[in-house]
Amino acid sequence: MDIRISSITGKFGIVLVLAAAGMGAGFASAQEATAPDSVDSGVIKFTYPEDDPHLTVDEKISMLNEKLNGNPADAKSWNDLGVLYAGQEKYDVARDAFIRAIQVDARNGDFHRNLGLAFSKLGNHEMAVAEFGAYRKNDEFGGRDYWRLIGGAQRQAGMIDDARITYTEGIEAMGPDLGPEGFRLVLALNQLEVEKGTEQAVRTLLEKYSKPAVDFIRATEASDNPEATEGYLEARSIVHNRVQQMVEDGKLMEQSGLEDEAAKLYQAAFELAPERADLLPRLVDVYIKQDKVLEAGVAARLARANHPEKVGTWIATGKVHEKNNKLAEAVEAYERAYEIEKIDDVRVAIGNLHMRLGNDKEASKWLKKGLGDGAKPEVVYNYAVSLMREKKYHAAIPSLRTVTRDLPDMFQGWLALAQCLQTTKQYSLAIEPYEKALELKPDAKLAFHLGSVSKKSKQYDKAIAAYQTALEMDPTYVKARYNLSLTYMNAKQYENAVESFDQMIELDGDSYKAYYSQGLSYYYLGRYDEALEAFDMAMESKETVNLFNNIGLVYDKLGDKKQTAEWYKKAQALKEGK
Repeated sequence: MDIRISSITGKFGIVLVLAAAGMGAGFASAQEATAPDSVDSGVIKFTYPEDDPHLTVDEKISMLNEKLNGNPADAKSWNDLGVLYAGQEKYDVARDAFIRAIQVDARNGDFHRNLGLAFSKLGNHEMAVAEFGAYRKNDEFGGRDYWRLIGGAQRQAGMIDDARITYTEGIEAMGPDLGPEGFRLVLALNQLEVEKGTEQAVRTLLEKYSKPAVDFIRATEASDNPEATEGYLEARSIVHNRVQQMVEDGKLMEQSGLEDEAAKLYQAAFELAPERADLLPRLVDVYIKQDKVLEAGVAARLARANHPEKVGTWIATGKVHEKNNKLAEAVEAYERAYEIEKIDDVRVAIGNLHMRLGNDKEASKWLKKGLGDGAKPEVVYNYAVSLMREKKYHAAIPSLRTVTRDLPDMFQGWLALAQCLQTTKQYSLAIEPYEKALELKPDAKLAFHLGSVSKKSKQYDKAIAAYQTALEMDPTYVKARYNLSLTYMNAKQYENAVESFDQMIELDGDSYKAYYSQGLSYYYLGRYDEALEAFDMAMESKETVNLFNNIGLVYDKLGDKKQTAEWYKKAQALKEGK
């Protein structure tokens, strides 16, 4: 506990003034410290020689000791001496001086108060409790801070239940309006409950006393300098911590999918603290999640009226415009937010909106701004996508390589890189990105594209495996079946090709391309009669020069020169259009 010492003379004598640092409310992240305690207000100050501001502390101490040598029954001088020693942090000597003051005048409550504070600094909290009790008993001028001083000493002594009772009794004694000292007691009790981890007690306390705190704040805000009003900072601390508690509860509701309950909490928090600029944007977010566009718009308008200078106001406005598909207006709102604070996410949102509007150059410009060293992978990715939208695939590749290096679990990064490499015909380099993308998000079409780039780079085993994977995921994938069959042919696995074409015909029905390719597979296997049967089936769908020539080749292998010549002649005639 931090103790600030000041020499206050007059009606109350010289007293130690306590500033209890850290007497906040709420849980750790929500603490707002209490304003320093003070009893200076309204005190009449008498001037004694030792109060001469031109004298040093040591000179004042010397003068007081001289006075006390002449009159050891001067209780006030003993108290003054104790205050000076306390100011030098000589608390053991100060304690002894305060004891001498009490020995002379045991009915002076302020002397007991000062001794209690000295005991607190020396760690003798049980003695401090006793002295604060004596202060309460003997104080004749209504220094009602004894509840807080006694409770604080009890807490330091480990007498937690006693401290809780003391604080509670003090709060009740302050009446329904509490007042400055009542607010300090609420914060002190709240801090005790926070330290003990009794969350429900904290919640109940803040719920109960936030309204009188709000009423006090509203009553003082009409003054020129409300913060100078005793109790204002303490009341604001109570409200702040209650509102923060409601915000944290609202977040939990959102995470649990209970947006309606979250909205009620944020709305109630706003009613308690309309000066907080973060509450209306939170309310906008929840309304948008609920598709309550009208309510979100109202909250955003209220935010613009109350906090037009805050970045959150314009982000919330942009979100509402996006929800209403007013993309140009959303861009304008986000740009205003970006003028207030250069937030990467806002810049990226602007770039993405320009992409949706088809303003690819503007999108690239906004997204490129964040591409310095250490740029977020997500930012680099969005910039690369804007280049892809402009068909600058080669230019996008280096950025996408950076994304996949820095964020290897980002599926979209691997997919975009694979697509750029495939589009620029760098088929062998596209294999790995497609493999990574497929690992992260198994999908039949991805497997098909992996098969395609593998086939074009003549890595037939990889292509076959990829097409088989695609068919395992989607047995009705005709294009994957056809490409698998062709790849078998490329790999000279003609038996597998014949069987695969049969499966394709069963799946897709009779077709020229299936029977024609199957006929070629039979031909390469030396199964000429079956090749002719397949070619005949192909001819039922379509007659082509290649088909006639291939039939001629089969007859040539069978040694039938007449039929060979006849089919070559038909092929030539078809070629010449006869």
